[in-house]
Amino acid sequence: METQDGGGIAVRGGGVFSDEEIQLLRGLPAVANVTRNRITYSDAFKQLCTIRYLAGESPTKIFREAGLPPDLVGYKRIERSVARWKAAAIKSVSGNDHLDDSEIIAQLVERCKRTLVTRRNLDNMASGVPDSSVPVMSEGAVGAHVSIGALDGDTADVIIKQQARRIDELERVNAELRSQIAATT
Repeated sequence: METQDGGGIAVRGGGVFSDEEIQLLRGLPAVANVTRNRITYSDAFKQLCTIRYLAGESPTKIFREAGLPPDLVGYKRIERSVARWKAAAIKSVSGNDHLDDSEIIAQLVERCKRTLVTRRNLDNMASGVPDSSVPVMSEGAVGAHVSIGALDGDTADVIIKQQARRIDELERVNAELRSQIAATT
């Protein structure tokens, strides 16, 4: 199936990519590499996508926001990628099958936070700027929208745990409401 995207590029969801589509995909931060038949996503995108998915967001929404429209990438490719990343994430953070999504999210967020701190510190060292003039991102700074050192590690951990508990609570309420709906129909 071939369609036109908003930019006038002909796209074929999930099929072989044209030269024009390959160039478009290569320019996206979420894409590490692309060939005619395959997209390799950046580790950062895979981690954030998994966290957002486990938090209840739609995979197609996440991909769209990253500049990867399902009409171009393919719905099946998105579905398979997210399922593979979720399985890998669960396997990597849990020694057992008893963790719920909120606990997995908390562990994945902590891992992403450490990765961002390490990457930022390595970038600072590689820039050649003397250590004293480069602010080092503390482990409490959880993303680009948080100023460097704005949160200490303990504060970030408390926020993450609160959010994980709230997600768990909402999941229970949701399950109860679904049961009530099923009982009335």
